[in-house]
Amino acid sequence: MTTATSSRPPVPRPTGARPRTSAVPGTARTLDPFRVLRRHLLLILSSIVTGVVLGFVAFLLFYFLLPLYSAVVVFEIRGALDEGFDPTVGDIERQDVLTRLATTEMYLLLSRPVLEAAVRQPDVQQTRWYIENFAGDLDAGKLDEADQAVDELEDDLRARLVAGSNLFTLKWSNGKALDVPEVLGAVADAYIAKRKADDRVAYNVNLEVFQSQLGTFTRNLDDLGQEIEAYIREKGITDIDHSRSSQLAMAQEGLTGQIASSQASLSFAENRYLQLAAKLEGTVSPTEEDRRMAEMDALVRPHEAAMLGTKTVLYGLREQYHDPDHPMILRGEARLRATEAEYENKIKEIMTDNLQAELKQFGAQIESLRSVLDGLEEKHEQNDGLLRTLSADMSHYREMEHQRELLQGRRDETLMAINEIKLVQLRDDARRVRIAQNAQLPREKSFPKIELVVPLTTLLVVGSVIGLIFLREITDQRVKSAADIEVLPSGRVLGVIPELAEDPCKSAAAELVVRECPNSVLAESYRQVSALIAKAMDQSGHRTLLLVGGLPDAGTTTAATNLAAAAAAAGRKVVIVDGNFRRPRLAEVMGVSGDDPGLGDLLAGEASLDEAIRTTEHGIDVVTAGRPANRAFERLNNGAFDSVMAELRSRYDLVLVDAPPAVVAGDALVLANKLDAAVLIVRANQEQRGLVARLINQLMDASCEQLGVILNRPRGTAGGYFKKNFAAMAGYSSASSAA
Repeated sequence: MTTATSSRPPVPRPTGARPRTSAVPGTARTLDPFRVLRRHLLLILSSIVTGVVLGFVAFLLFYFLLPLYSAVVVFEIRGALDEGFDPTVGDIERQDVLTRLATTEMYLLLSRPVLEAAVRQPDVQQTRWYIENFAGDLDAGKLDEADQAVDELEDDLRARLVAGSNLFTLKWSNGKALDVPEVLGAVADAYIAKRKADDRVAYNVNLEVFQSQLGTFTRNLDDLGQEIEAYIREKGITDIDHSRSSQLAMAQEGLTGQIASSQASLSFAENRYLQLAAKLEGTVSPTEEDRRMAEMDALVRPHEAAMLGTKTVLYGLREQYHDPDHPMILRGEARLRATEAEYENKIKEIMTDNLQAELKQFGAQIESLRSVLDGLEEKHEQNDGLLRTLSADMSHYREMEHQRELLQGRRDETLMAINEIKLVQLRDDARRVRIAQNAQLPREKSFPKIELVVPLTTLLVVGSVIGLIFLREITDQRVKSAADIEVLPSGRVLGVIPELAEDPCKSAAAELVVRECPNSVLAESYRQVSALIAKAMDQSGHRTLLLVGGLPDAGTTTAATNLAAAAAAAGRKVVIVDGNFRRPRLAEVMGVSGDDPGLGDLLAGEASLDEAIRTTEHGIDVVTAGRPANRAFERLNNGAFDSVMAELRSRYDLVLVDAPPAVVAGDALVLANKLDAAVLIVRANQEQRGLVARLINQLMDASCEQLGVILNRPRGTAGGYFKKNFAAMAGYSSASSAA
């Protein structure tokens, strides 16, 4: 046997601490309802058929054993009468008001006093419903028979508002058709009778209130009339007082206008006086109007003529000498300035005289206006006193007359209200609620209805079945799809290998499907997984790969043979090593003898590697488990196994080791610590998610690199995502073969 100096050559490994996760059996997963329903389609269809059959059976049982007859009483809510003489009642325009009124009336309709009054009617107590259920001897301590009947009516009667109308209905169902209209009619009559009694009480109470108010108003009117007569005699009020009051008012209005006019004239004169005084004092400059008035005075004319003559002489000197500094021109300019100064002084003198004259004039006017205003105000005050006295007497008199008119109006209104109440009480259409339609004798059963019982029964059965299906799916912790693995910590799915029966190509066997049926869906699935594994191993420089399952029959041997075939087809030199000493299958699958030397013989030192390697007709080298006597799994954990792996690494591009199930044998974890990489094979619908999570953690804690998980043989791919993919694979492969 050939040995190696190093059990395992150094290979690049991921740096840093590998994250450790805990295997939680209840890890959340995504539940695809459509996949679940498709998977149980036959069961659901069967439940539909069963539901229909049970629906017909239930309908027949109810029809003959528990039939029900129904009838309704229709009530109409009417608007109130605005006046007793209105020909018709008003409409209820607001829907919220109508709804509130209807709700109140339905509550009163189903109230216990109404139902008690209905039940105690002789016609109701003679019905078969009452006799069979409530008549007869009752146990001590129980309610009397009428109370029991009322209790049942409270539970069974239904009142409902009819949408879009002023109507509401009362419905009752019972097994005796003749009893239904009898009981409903009794309830409706009791309700109408109670409403009439309540209205009568309300009318009488209102009538008493208005009659009391009428007496009070009459007494107050008598007292007020006597008071008015006494006041007229005391004040001597006559119709002449109205004319005198009007004349005084007109005179007072004229005096008011004169006072206002005088006050305005006085205010203007005082303002003008103050302006003139300010101009004379020099605090306010004279206006242009003041200057123009002064310039128009005859005393200014000589000064103005002298100034113009001086300007004319100066103009002639400037034309003659043309030198601004000539003595004659300078003397002319000096003479002009003197003349202008005299002119301005004269203007100021005249303006002062004019202002003083105007000031004296306005002073005299102010004195005159004040005297006139004092006289007007004195006369106005005298007239005002007379007018106030007369107005006060008349105002009090008119107030008493107004109070008498108000009392008379309220007395008349009260009389009208009393008449309205009496008239409304006599009118039958004043009732807010009336019976629009009495209960009719039912002509057919209201229950059961075949169109209702059969669908509801079917729906109940199908719903129960679907509920149980989903309950089972939710509580079932088995791995069924790739989604169940992906939700696990570090649960990377390398690929999904479908059931052999779901392969559209109908492959004969799964173990060598890549070689024997290369166009099948299974073969394509294995090739895709092989490509992912090869990429991951090449990146890390790995050559040895452990294939391990959780429970028996996970499919590790089938995965090993097909992955080896895919790698060999890709040009890699591949060897498969059967590391399952407990239940080896590799020799049988690959068509070699199980009694020839194998891994067990290598570890026992009874064979060399060349003797143990068998080349199959498929071009794949195989190292079987060896002779049964040498299959001691304890030898997997010694240096001999490391030497065998080292030798195989040097000869092959890929070494696949088929390991026993990790749950039933500890060999798998021993091998995981001696190989470069590991892939977990999980069989769908067999292994729990918690178990898969624990196995992933154990492989991550081992020395090998955990590449991912291959999901084997999931069911339910016949409809949905995988089915479409598989059909596409098969179609594409067939087209390629034909081409």
